Amino acid sequence: MTESAETWELSDTEVFTKYGDVFVPRRREQIATVCDLLARIPDPHVLDLCCGEGRLSEEYLRRTPEGRVTLLDGSQEMLDLAAGRVAPLGDRHTLLRADIEDRDWRTGTTYGAVVTSLAVHHLDGAGKRALYDDIHAMLAPGGVFVMADLVEPAGATARTLAGDHWEQAVREGSQERFGGDEAAVAFEKSEWNYYRLTGPDPFDKPSSVAEHLDWLRAAGFAEVDVVWMYAGHAVFTARRGGN
Repeated sequence: MTESAETWELSDTEVFTKYGDVFVPRRREQIATVCDLLARIPDPHVLDLCCGEGRLSEEYLRRTPEGRVTLLDGSQEMLDLAAGRVAPLGDRHTLLRADIEDRDWRTGTTYGAVVTSLAVHHLDGAGKRALYDDIHAMLAPGGVFVMADLVEPAGATARTLAGDHWEQAVREGSQERFGGDEAAVAFEKSEWNYYRLTGPDPFDKPSSVAEHLDWLRAAGFAEVDVVWMYAGHAVFTARRGGN
């Protein structure tokens, strides 16, 4: 056991910043998959919804010399971290502080894509449906919505397997990145594994894959699909129709 006492005095933001590369299973693969889906968007301006540290924006800007991003997050601490991360890639970003539940940011600007990671599961079903309706309206014709997030397994067997795979990924990642079990211990002590919770959680409200697909179609999206999934984490894609 190699964790330090200081770890347990960190905020949730600081814990995630320190251990996020381990806590998020196959994080680099997720980020690459999200950005692969932005290859042919009609406008290079992308909204990074609940941007966190700005990992998605960093990879998109690195790949796309003409790309621009709006980084939106409710945490000024996270916005500052994200701004620092993308700054070396040029003056191609705008910061917007707002919560995902807010409505003001959902009008007035058209984007070629909206991307988000590990945020939408904090909304309930009605909130997700309203968000998908609004994102569809924000996209240029042919624009895409790409989401990486937790999903709710349909049964107990799948839920147990998701939790097992997540723990395994964290144990392996902790050894690789920290040379020991530091991140794995932090993962367990902070009860980060949603699939190990014994009852409803007021903060995390994942929905099933089927629900997300149905809600995205109902919002008017086409080419709705799941393109990646591991350890209860999935990457969804949906395209607004039009030329």
